[in-house]
Amino acid sequence: MGDITAVIVAAGRGVRMGERGRMTPKGMIALDGIPLVRASVMHLASRGIDRVRIVTGHLADIYRSEFSAAPGIELLHNAGFHESGSLRSLQIGLEGLTGQILILESDIMYEARALDPLVAEDATALVLSGETKATDEVYVWQTADGHLLDMNKNIDHRPEDHRGELVGISTVASGDMGAFNATMERLLSEDPRRDYEGCLVAHAAERPFGLHKIDDLAWAEVDDEQMLERAAAKVWPRASATLPPRARAV
Repeated sequence: MGDITAVIVAAGRGVRMGERGRMTPKGMIALDGIPLVRASVMHLASRGIDRVRIVTGHLADIYRSEFSAAPGIELLHNAGFHESGSLRSLQIGLEGLTGQILILESDIMYEARALDPLVAEDATALVLSGETKATDEVYVWQTADGHLLDMNKNIDHRPEDHRGELVGISTVASGDMGAFNATMERLLSEDPRRDYEGCLVAHAAERPFGLHKIDDLAWAEVDDEQMLERAAAKVWPRASATLPPRARAV
């Protein structure tokens, strides 16, 4: 494993979570007393990644309370989160970084093994899962040689069969960072509300973007109460199984 910095994009307002989202950032929703982003940080540490940037926006003070004294964690703030999308938050998180970058969404829970294919080499790639039936899936299509081609929430977006579902964990190789930053700047100049997924697809049109599918991966995104209920019952027991015992006892 090379020199990796993780960037967790956590500025979103969580509108679909209703009252819970107004009171708590999605990444700070806790199960067994462990916020989702805290679990993610622990998974990263278990794979030797101890440099983490968290880009905050909505209710940033809650992240400061949780992580301001944590070693290796840097909190950055997207002051314009109301008027921008996740790509702008990612741009803030990447500023000044060199080396391989691991990009994670804040509102996901997952088994730590989801990280393994991405940290194994300095390459640009993302993780896919098999079918989850979780609702709000993002489907991913591949090129003839198995690289990223496109992604969309509409399963009928392309005539070909999709390759799998987007998990929300990806990596950009150290050698691709210049091109990735240039693509990001171009897209944001066109629309500051762009989501980061569009940048992945745009970058893939210029350079190979690998796909690692883990068919039986337990993971979930938490966008609303129904998704949280499903995730807590079906995913969290597996996603939290490898967390340190003291953490799981909180």
